[in-house]
Amino acid sequence: MKKIFSFIILIVLAFVLYKPIKNALVKAPEKKEENTKITYEDILKKTDDKNIDIDSLTIYGKHLNMTFNTDKDCVLILKNNDKDLSYKLDLDNNKLILSKYINDGINLEKLDVGEYIVLLKDNVTNIYYNVLNKTDYHDNQYYTITRNGKNNLITFNEKTYNNKKYFTINVSSVKLPENIYDIVIDPGHGGVDTGAGNGKYHESKFTLDYAKSLKEELEKLGLKVKLTRESDVSIESYGEGSRTGIPYEVKAKLMLDIHLNSSGSSKQRGVEIYKASHDNNAFAKILADNIHNETNIPYSNNPMNKVDDGIYMRVYSAKDIENTKKDAKKYNFEPYNLDNDVTYYYFIRETGGIMTKAFTDGRNPKKKANPYRNMNQGVEAYLCELAYISQKDDLNMVINNKEHFINGLVKAVIKYVNE
Repeated sequence: MKKIFSFIILIVLAFVLYKPIKNALVKAPEKKEENTKITYEDILKKTDDKNIDIDSLTIYGKHLNMTFNTDKDCVLILKNNDKDLSYKLDLDNNKLILSKYINDGINLEKLDVGEYIVLLKDNVTNIYYNVLNKTDYHDNQYYTITRNGKNNLITFNEKTYNNKKYFTINVSSVKLPENIYDIVIDPGHGGVDTGAGNGKYHESKFTLDYAKSLKEELEKLGLKVKLTRESDVSIESYGEGSRTGIPYEVKAKLMLDIHLNSSGSSKQRGVEIYKASHDNNAFAKILADNIHNETNIPYSNNPMNKVDDGIYMRVYSAKDIENTKKDAKKYNFEPYNLDNDVTYYYFIRETGGIMTKAFTDGRNPKKKANPYRNMNQGVEAYLCELAYISQKDDLNMVINNKEHFINGLVKAVIKYVNE
């Protein structure tokens, strides 16, 4: 009887547990994933029929800047199938701008591989506006800085979908061409132009030695570096293969011009970093601070053209402009239309294209034309006056502390690359 009762209990348990066990053993049907891919048609259907024009598109160093011909309250959207990147826009002279600084805007180094449609989104109505490139520049190519032996190529394209034009930024992984470089280093002076001096010491010898060492250290980090000169020779300031031409030709992002300063005063000393007008001081400060921290050389005590500790900016003064007019009269050419917003030092000005108001067009018979002066893509350039060769303490530091100066420059470049 006991055995019969146990058997009945087993039958009941089997009946009760049969369905859950069966359901557990049978594979549940896979849930179909919804197609969340956003097609171009989906995006473009959401845009307002009225296009907004891009009337300025520039690339300075690693930053893209754009101006839009509207005063609507909008944000800039870079949209692809995976993400929306949003950028705040400011109103300036009834136009929307990414930034008032030439070395600010969209950091092209931060864009992931993919294609991005460029849109404006109204902050009030949430309407998307399609944008079109109405500038004179349509063929820019930007190669990202080398990281782990890899590079991306960024192009800017106008496309058509269902008879509707739209503007895209395309990022693709590429092998870096042999003639493209990340950084250019210019050893100041050279050949018969020895630069500043102090006894047997000449600026041009120091700058070449320092530039070669800096190149070597940066290449150890995997960066591709170009020198404007590799021996004690004079090179042209303008034209193809020149100091100002090379940065454009190799599509460099950053250029450092290595110099030593000089003064009639034995008290004048310290590091000075010169930047372009409308540069936001960010990297100039990184350069000055790292050189100062690594070498203990003081920030310069020169009060002229000083912006901040170790940071300087010289623009054309009224006297400078008057001198150019005198030259024009002397050499019989039409004077340049300059103002006090134009960067004075040719090396910084002429390598930045329209962003730095490069103007040397060959009308002055003493200076060759800069064939790249109207480019909308230029290198972010800095004139690095590392120390005063005319001051004994500074000179001793330059002679004996080269490693520390190079370390300061290298650390600054690393921050540039990674930020």
